[in-house]
Amino acid sequence: MDCGVFVVAFAEFFSDEIHIPSDDFQSDYLCSRYGALLWRYNSDMAKIGYVSENEDSPKPKGHFTQPPQDDLVHIEY
Repeated sequence: MDCGVFVVAFAEFFSDEIHIPSDDFQSDYLCSRYGALLWRYNSDMAKIGYVSENEDSPKPKGHFTQPPQDDLVHIEY
């Protein structure tokens, strides 16, 4: 199940302090609305010549070193 539109709508409603409807949630309308907003944002960025950081070469990831067993704390519950 793709619940991205629900997460985005919740974030928008929550940040704007809007009542979140429990019924009559118009997911088709919100998908179209958010799609249009993303398309417009992309068009505006293209007009000013913005280049996404995603097009840069990948950055190296950090390395994780496992600590020695003596340094680990085991919690029983």
